[in-house]
Amino acid sequence: MNLFLELWNPQGLHYNYFLELCSLVLLTAISISYFTRKKFPSPLFKLFGYILVFITTNVFVNVMSCFVLDKSATIPLFFVEMINDIYYSSNLFLSFLLFAYVLYSLGKSMKYMPIYNLTTIPTVLAIIFVCTNGLHKQVFELVRDANGVVFLNRGPLFFILYIITGLNVACTFAYIIILRHRFDKKLVNVLISIIILVGAANIIQFFQPHHLLCGVAYTLSMIFTIITINDPDEKVDRISGAFNNGAFIEYINTQRIEKQNKFIIIFDVDNVSMFISNFGPKYYHELLSQIRKFIEVVNPDCYIFRTQSNRFVLMIKTKEEQNVMLGLLKEKFDQPFNLHGQQLHISIRLFYFKNEGVFKDSDTYNDFLNRTLNMLNFREDNYVNLDKQFLSRVQRDKRIKEILEDSLKKKSGFYMVYQPILDSTSKRFNHFEALIRLNNDELGYVGPAEFIPIAESFGLANDIDNFVLNETCAFLKRNPQIEHLEINVSCAEFFNNPSERFLKTIKKYGVDPSRICLEITETVAVKYPTKTKQFMEDLGQYGIEFAMDDFGSGYSNMARFITMPFSVAKLDKSLLGEERNIKIFLNSAISLFKDLNIPIVIEGVETEKQLKVAKAHEIDFIQGYYFSKPLKEEDLIKFLKSHEA
Repeated sequence: MNLFLELWNPQGLHYNYFLELCSLVLLTAISISYFTRKKFPSPLFKLFGYILVFITTNVFVNVMSCFVLDKSATIPLFFVEMINDIYYSSNLFLSFLLFAYVLYSLGKSMKYMPIYNLTTIPTVLAIIFVCTNGLHKQVFELVRDANGVVFLNRGPLFFILYIITGLNVACTFAYIIILRHRFDKKLVNVLISIIILVGAANIIQFFQPHHLLCGVAYTLSMIFTIITINDPDEKVDRISGAFNNGAFIEYINTQRIEKQNKFIIIFDVDNVSMFISNFGPKYYHELLSQIRKFIEVVNPDCYIFRTQSNRFVLMIKTKEEQNVMLGLLKEKFDQPFNLHGQQLHISIRLFYFKNEGVFKDSDTYNDFLNRTLNMLNFREDNYVNLDKQFLSRVQRDKRIKEILEDSLKKKSGFYMVYQPILDSTSKRFNHFEALIRLNNDELGYVGPAEFIPIAESFGLANDIDNFVLNETCAFLKRNPQIEHLEINVSCAEFFNNPSERFLKTIKKYGVDPSRICLEITETVAVKYPTKTKQFMEDLGQYGIEFAMDDFGSGYSNMARFITMPFSVAKLDKSLLGEERNIKIFLNSAISLFKDLNIPIVIEGVETEKQLKVAKAHEIDFIQGYYFSKPLKEEDLIKFLKSHEA
């Protein structure tokens, strides 16, 4: 018993604080480094910053308490006592912060966690008890000897500091162990290591109170945490300097937990692949950096994320700031960018909205972004209303994406149909268009107008094109009487060097390339002119023909048609309209194509009246439901037999 009292009430207790002083220097350097780097705006990173500052302050106060004890002969007693009160209170609060860090690591908010009261109430009471120590002297007592030197004697209730600290650490440890399956494994290892370090330092000081080791434990803990899980650089995109996609996902999940509303602007930089192929990655990296710097200058409070190679997401606090930023972005991209001495015009696709907590998680959020940016026809102001109908469509697109992946994997659900095209000269059906279809047990029939854009936005277009090419080549091999087959090509093809793959597949089935005509839409030819032309020239030398599909539905730039190796023009069904301007455009287009000796196909002929219009213009080939809907192979063969001369 006498030994126990001696441990808790050593007379003339003085400390060896050299290691604590070294720890203070290191913590100060760590803090400066941490706060001068770009910090991710999540509660966890903010809380870690608070903990780092608090630990540094705690160690500083600890060194100060030792120093004033050594110099107590010339320092007022109340000041010495105040410094020690602050130090012991901060020790208690640090263990409290550790539990808060664990809760936030799990994605919990203290506002919605009543369990936090298990540590809050005892910690607050203990801090009050320490701060009022001057009245009751039960925690520690300062005694001045005859020479004026002050000695710190631990009081009979000093052990309460260890009990409350131990309670906080024990709750933290129990919470980690019980819910470890919900934590990241690396995070669990870091947190347990911190608890062991701090716990070991406190145990040593319990039996060897002269040696101060808590600062060393804190310093090692901070270094270990920054290196492993709290490195600010891990959340920053190294090319643009904005926050990266990992930071975006974490931020969205935090935003949901905290029930925050944010005004958001999202934009894609257009034609990235073409830009890089023409100017190189160096120019593109500089462009991304300039965009980020511009946004930081005009709105320093805006959070900037680069979530994909060409996509920026801006999180803004108020509607007014959102409106200002929209205007500034429009003004900025109306002007050329100065990139390594060259003035280059850059275009973006942009939309904006207010997030009011409608997204369950970051996956739902990303599905929404892909849906909006890749498939919506925006209104003039590019505003998206997050109503139930829109969000339901986002969920449908996500399900279609999953069905596409499953169908490609199992090679089921997709099938081909073929629509006959009448040769006006021979009156025979010797041309056909191949069209892909998708049928699913859950959703039923899903049209290509719906699933093709989804496939392109999620990187599945090439796999679908491979399916189409293999199916159509096999079809041509089985049916040598089919003279000419038109096949649609995805715009995604032009950035994946497809020529060799196309030729390899065609040769595998022993199909004459001249029987194949690849359809390319006018809008794709406008968007990717260089890549499109290269693709056509690579395959054209082997006899494959190319048709511009949907001519008249887009820009209708005749000069672009002429400069590319198109051999067929497919006029969009919209040109069969009754409006005067449409008729004038149709007459001009037909006249020019005939002068150029380019065969014409008119699509969408469904009525006798439309057929008469096509015949009156002496159009070479006529396609539409008037003759036949797209047919499966066996039905097509029956159709051909019924129309044999």
